[in-house]
Amino acid sequence: MTKSKTQAALELIDKGKTPYAAAQEMGIAPSTVYRALGRRQDKAVCPCCGQVVREGFEINRAVLRAGT
Repeated sequence: MTKSKTQAALELIDKGKTPYAAAQEMGIAPSTVYRALGRRQDKAVCPCCGQVVREGFEINRAVLRAGT
C-alpha cells in the first residue's frame, strides 16, 4: 500500500521538516498538513503506517515488527 501525499508530509515532519516545507515538497497545501497534524494531536498513532487509531480500536502490538 502506498502512502498518501499527506501521510508522506507527516513523515517528513517527524524527521524534522517544518509543516510548510513538507507541504511544499509533497506538492500539497500547507493547510492540509496543519489539518492532519490537528487530527493526530493527543491521539494514538499506529507505529507501522502512521495513521490515527480511531476510537474503539487498539493496536495489536503482538503483530508489529521488531523494534516498533
